[in-house]
Amino acid sequence: MAEIIHLRAILQARRRQREQEYLSRCIEMIEQSLQLQLEEFAHAPEKEWPVRAGKIRKLGELLEYATGLL
Repeated sequence: MAEIIHLRAILQARRRQREQEYLSRCIEMIEQSLQLQLEEFAHAPEKEWPVRAGKIRKLGELLEYATGLL
């Protein structure tokens, strides 16, 4: 017997796969940005620390959210 494959199911599977690929790329960019902020924090003047720490915290939270979507 032939199996009927519904077009909707195929399209949903492809969409989910694309979304996962986009999310993976997004996570990589967030990780790179976070690494850059950490490096810049290490060399920043003390008066910039609060602002840079805030950026690091926000990137960390965004990374946590994005990885939770995987």
